[in-house]
Amino acid sequence: MTRARQDLKYYGAIALGTAAVVVGILVRGQRRSVAAEPPLPPPDAGQDIVAWCADGLEPIAGGGCFAEPSEPKEDPVPLIVYLHGRFPQSVAADELDRQARVARMGTEHGYAVLALRGTRGQCTDPKLADYICWPSNERNAGDGPAFVARWQSAFSAVEERIGKGRRLLLGFSNGGYFATLIATRALSPFDAVVIAHAGPVAPTRAIGEKIPLLLITADDDPSNDEMMRLSGELARETWPAEIVTRESGYGHALPNWDIDMALTFFTRVRTEDIPLDPPLSTR
Repeated sequence: MTRARQDLKYYGAIALGTAAVVVGILVRGQRRSVAAEPPLPPPDAGQDIVAWCADGLEPIAGGGCFAEPSEPKEDPVPLIVYLHGRFPQSVAADELDRQARVARMGTEHGYAVLALRGTRGQCTDPKLADYICWPSNERNAGDGPAFVARWQSAFSAVEERIGKGRRLLLGFSNGGYFATLIATRALSPFDAVVIAHAGPVAPTRAIGEKIPLLLITADDDPSNDEMMRLSGELARETWPAEIVTRESGYGHALPNWDIDMALTFFTRVRTEDIPLDPPLSTR
């Protein structure tokens, strides 16, 4: 497919998605205006999305980057949705590396991978105005449902390719906070969720189904205290959750060890209950 056709598909999906949001609001008679929703990517973002897809992934209608396995192990193919950490618009090299490794390792294990993108201006810290972010705290948690609603065209495009199988969520850092919101407030149906190097978004309460959760932290990660706090809050809610801690040496990062833990967790919870026996990690 040519770059022009990719861009055309992307713009068409954005237009249809925007129209659907407007019609839905009018029909339900909600008082909240369209302007109150989190901003859609700017009009020139089609090219940005294409450039943002790392090696091994392709842009897909709806604004995501997609990769599918050459040798599926389940039918229909399970889908991992990957949510990135925050990064500046002008410097995305680290995130492209994480995206590429999640896609490569995921597809090698028989999973399809859909990497989605936050929006500029979503970070609540004014100093991060140029960063690409997700809803991640009490001040912008209310934006979460609108973000999830905008994923539906990408999900539909993926399901046309691989069918509707298990849907799994992996969130790193800022994307991990959003994954916490999605899981605890039932913003979108997932079969299991991995939260890597993030933390809780108050209040931690089980609104919907308590799906299996894996928390990944590290001794030398600045988010470790927050992850331990999230673990304690989930235990209070009797949530079926596991936590693994990798050794020092990487800091706030998503090395291959973390991705492998996430993939192993997704595979095991298909047939096993929490707590896993044997555990994922002996640490």
